[in-house]
Amino acid sequence: MKVRSIRLGNLPLKNNIFLAPMAGFTDYSFRYAVKDFGYGLCFTELVSSKGLFFGGEKTKELLKTFPGEQVAAQIFGSDPFYMRKACESEDLSQFKIVDINMGCPVPKVFKNGDGSALLSDIKKAEGIVKECVKSGKIITVKIRTGLKEGDDFSTDFCKMAEGAGAKLVTIHGRVRDNYYSGEPDFASIERAKKAVQIPIVANGGIFTVKDADEMMEKTGADGVMLARGAIKNPFLIQELLGLPKTENLPHFALRHLAILKEEKGTSRAAVEFRKFINSYFSDFSGVKSVRARLMKCNTAEEIESIIRTL
Repeated sequence: MKVRSIRLGNLPLKNNIFLAPMAGFTDYSFRYAVKDFGYGLCFTELVSSKGLFFGGEKTKELLKTFPGEQVAAQIFGSDPFYMRKACESEDLSQFKIVDINMGCPVPKVFKNGDGSALLSDIKKAEGIVKECVKSGKIITVKIRTGLKEGDDFSTDFCKMAEGAGAKLVTIHGRVRDNYYSGEPDFASIERAKKAVQIPIVANGGIFTVKDADEMMEKTGADGVMLARGAIKNPFLIQELLGLPKTENLPHFALRHLAILKEEKGTSRAAVEFRKFINSYFSDFSGVKSVRARLMKCNTAEEIESIIRTL
């Protein structure tokens, strides 16, 4: 794919390869572990606008960053009042960019009228974008192509977002009902890209350089957003940038674990690390037995001893 700089209004980003917001995965520890790999922009895990308004401590923990990080805060909610208040809150004062989640398919989010549920009410979605823009933040939006098979909301939503003042839209090229399976709807993204002037970033099903090339070629998007592909292969960004790998996967895993241990202690680090095990260790000899052993570990030191044998 063609790597180039991208602008969000007056803010330049060094390239057009983004790391997606993923609940439970793009936390402080993972973003810190990949900080030198070259992403143009990273995102926090999705954060509740009402959680911020009412001062939820666990919500605030999701916003931890490190010095110099080029990161956007992603928020979700369906009430324009709370969404704007979140943008204006002290908790988001360190973030120049706020991304509005209108694509999350998870039932507990959807049933509350948040995330991808907003795709069914473009007027409400527009009101949210307009209120968030009033905060003075650079506002971006993440959507899906629709709710069910056959939907194609991308063009209308991108036009709406542009008109309401958003500076970029990311399109996950699948409908809500398909979650993370099936081929992305390249044509829907392409139509949306041709309909607006703001940058459009394409997301969904990108696990290799070939996937990224295909996404860019078939959609004409301005950039790509890596999600599960970056968890399975954290070095994918380096491959897209044409850079040599700086370490192997076991070494990366050990470094990530060390960050977790320093941040949360040895026992909590072991628990937090478990969610990465299936992705990190999917291609090793005797993978099932290795993963089974790792999942039983109660301390970071136990995990380290097993990883070192790889």
